Amino acid sequence: MNLQKRKLIEKLAKANPYLLEAGFANNLNEEHEHYQYKQHVNSTTSSGEEKKPVNTTNKKNRVLKSTNNLTFRLRKQKKTINENPTESHSGVLDEVIKEHDAGLKGNKQSVKNAYDQLKKLYEQQPNHKEIKAYFGSATCLIARDTHSVTDKMKFALEGLSLLDELIESDSDCIVARFLRGHVAYRLPDLYFQRSKTAIEDFSYLVEVYEKNSTILNDDEYTEILKNLVEVYKRSNQIDMAKNYQEKLRAFKMLRNPSINNTELDSEQDIDGQIEMEGMTDEAFSIYSKALNGTSDEVKEALDFFEVFVLTNSSPEVEMYYIDLQSMLGRDSINTYEMFGAAIKSMKAMDSLITEHPDLNELKLIRSRQSLRLPELFFRRAAIASADIECLIKNQEFLEEKGSEIHHQLLFDLGIAYEKLGMIQKAKEAWAKLNNLNPSMEIQEKLEEKKEIYAYKKIDLRTLTVATKDKLYEKAKEMHFMGAKGCKDAAIQSLEAWEKARNAFPECETAQTYYAASVALMGKFANDPQEMFKDTIRGIKLLNESIHSENPELKYLRGVIYQSLPEGFFHTSDKAIKDFKAVKSAYEQNLEKPPITREQYLKLLYDLGHLYKKTSLIDLAEKTWSALYKEDSESMYVARLKARGMTFE
Repeated sequence: MNLQKRKLIEKLAKANPYLLEAGFANNLNEEHEHYQYKQHVNSTTSSGEEKKPVNTTNKKNRVLKSTNNLTFRLRKQKKTINENPTESHSGVLDEVIKEHDAGLKGNKQSVKNAYDQLKKLYEQQPNHKEIKAYFGSATCLIARDTHSVTDKMKFALEGLSLLDELIESDSDCIVARFLRGHVAYRLPDLYFQRSKTAIEDFSYLVEVYEKNSTILNDDEYTEILKNLVEVYKRSNQIDMAKNYQEKLRAFKMLRNPSINNTELDSEQDIDGQIEMEGMTDEAFSIYSKALNGTSDEVKEALDFFEVFVLTNSSPEVEMYYIDLQSMLGRDSINTYEMFGAAIKSMKAMDSLITEHPDLNELKLIRSRQSLRLPELFFRRAAIASADIECLIKNQEFLEEKGSEIHHQLLFDLGIAYEKLGMIQKAKEAWAKLNNLNPSMEIQEKLEEKKEIYAYKKIDLRTLTVATKDKLYEKAKEMHFMGAKGCKDAAIQSLEAWEKARNAFPECETAQTYYAASVALMGKFANDPQEMFKDTIRGIKLLNESIHSENPELKYLRGVIYQSLPEGFFHTSDKAIKDFKAVKSAYEQNLEKPPITREQYLKLLYDLGHLYKKTSLIDLAEKTWSALYKEDSESMYVARLKARGMTFE
């Protein structure tokens, strides 16, 4: 034993007299005797004498086996839990407790068996403390295993009520304290607010144990100390968590003097992030499908998380659950629901991060959610940029998440700056990302951004109605660049098409592109009123502009319809109608197609999403299969594969 450990044990022994009663301090004497013996052996072996084994004291004489059941030990020691006659139920109860303990390990049938039998015993002897304690715990286990959210709440509250009543009537009931402490520790504070209960019960057990070490075995005491560390961390009481961490370290050194510092330090990291059950692979998969899916996937994910969050108290699980709730607003066609869900989720996320400011995963989720929200209404780009900057500075977090997340964060940081009008900062973030060799998909996005900001304004005076073909060609180029996000190009497109419309009032092409350019300006509006004004005017003109079956113009109108928020404008069905017409025209005239092949591939990709958005899943899958057959190497197929879409 090194000097540091020896001093720690001596200090603990002086501070806690129970150690001497339990025989723990004998470790010090043992170490001293063992050291003297080793010295003797070393001195004698140097002269050729044979080494003899050290005859150390058998620790089983003073350490309780971890397999002993808490209730059985208390009975054996005649620590009365219940003053009423119980012997008639003793054997039955012993068997029921075994079922209960099997249920704790995850056996759902054992939970049901224990609950049913304990319920009968409790009805026969409602004042029997041991029966009542285990019945309360078994009731909470039923809550853990049921799939109904309502039943989860009901059984959890019923079980807690039984344990609360028992401890209120007898605060020294060890079994009840032990069981309630573990129940309270596992319940999510978001719904039950029971961290204080867990602290109260575990602290009580530690205090009693330090007076009488026979009430718990080593594993039980160690588990309680670990739980106290974690529950104090959850409550942001770091000093208390560190105190119990030191107590745990000292206890482990007493039990195993040969343990090294690395093994001790690896147990728990008080200054690190909270270690709880957290997200599982299944939960991540379900969340990802909702993130990239429609309202149907979101509802399925919410059904899962409403149950999952009740048995996983990690703040990150709560954060993912909140984000799923915000997606209900994203997909809603009801404006009130859209804004209500967004505002509610924003407040909940901000509150959770205030409670856990050092949890990076929470900031990652909030930054993504902030960028999904329309900046014109919610102004969350500043929040997103602050979160992402914080994450990017944390090298340990980036190494843990991997290069893909790092690259996406840099791209998103540029988007946040772009929304804030900080274009130079956005370019710097994207330039840094470009040097990191990102994925093909991100490289394509970077190229598009580069193209947007490389746009040079055209002198519109050089485009006259006398050169109609050239005017139309340049005006179309400006419109498509504006659709990609270039405001300067969108403004010039509107000016050019207004000139063409005035010169050729009967021209369907000029009228349609002008209408599309008016609607496009809503994308760059500075306030909601201006946005609605431009978009509504553009939609009205689009509905009036096309009189023929011209596929080019229907494709143009379909793209505008598709890009509009469904909750405001309800144009998805119109987009589907236009895209279907264009698709048919392209497939029937492959020699002289009305749109380019690249536009056709994008049309299939977008049409599939429109079908999915409107819950036409079979048509979505059929359309994406056609896309795969047309070009399995296209970037659109790659995007679908990245979102879990498979093709045969």
